[in-house]
Amino acid sequence: MIQMVFFDIGDVLFDETPQHSWLFHALLLTLRAHGKDVLWDDFNATRKQLAARGPNPEAAIKGTLAAYCANDSETEVLWHEARDTYQQMRKPRPFGLLLDGITPVLRDLRRDFRLGIIANQHPPVAQAVADYGLAPLFDVVVISEIVHLFKPDPAIFRYALDEAGVAPPQAVFVGDRPDNDIGPAKAAGMRTVRFRRGIQYVHYNPDDPALTADETVTDVSELAAAVRRVAGSKGP
Repeated sequence: MIQMVFFDIGDVLFDETPQHSWLFHALLLTLRAHGKDVLWDDFNATRKQLAARGPNPEAAIKGTLAAYCANDSETEVLWHEARDTYQQMRKPRPFGLLLDGITPVLRDLRRDFRLGIIANQHPPVAQAVADYGLAPLFDVVVISEIVHLFKPDPAIFRYALDEAGVAPPQAVFVGDRPDNDIGPAKAAGMRTVRFRRGIQYVHYNPDDPALTADETVTDVSELAAAVRRVAGSKGP
């Protein structure tokens, strides 16, 4: 029986669309500032194509920049220049803003399950969860930079399961990324729900069963029902 439901934070509990959008535009504007005659829509189309191709949609961000650079050295120079601009923008809220509609989902699921967080995030995100009044809903909060374990290492999932005192088949993990979330959670023995949203990782949809969630949803209104379907189904 499922006892615990864990959530990722980025593009699951919190919306990172503004931050990611800023990064993509910063990359494009850096290219143009260095004399590259690249237009936004062409750049954005390349980004989506590379993200969809996988297997690492995060690396595809830098790969998009590289597609318009002469060599690796130029890519590195422009990458760090754009990232510096991006990091300045992201400093006040590196984890994004609470996703619309997620609070009712958490309260709904809390009636039937214990809840937890497993996320590659910065320590202040725990305070952000508290600031939104959500901290009492979570029994276990595992933040990578606090525990020094990082997805996709299945060890961070095992650590959270130990903290919760549940066996892997008794837990569901909800995440947005096949590579960082679904694959390693399944490898740890958990059931999975993919919340396929955002503006970068949404494009990657691999056929590999090891990276395919038990349920996939695209809207927050579908999330609670998907978790309950997985919780009520028989495991592999």
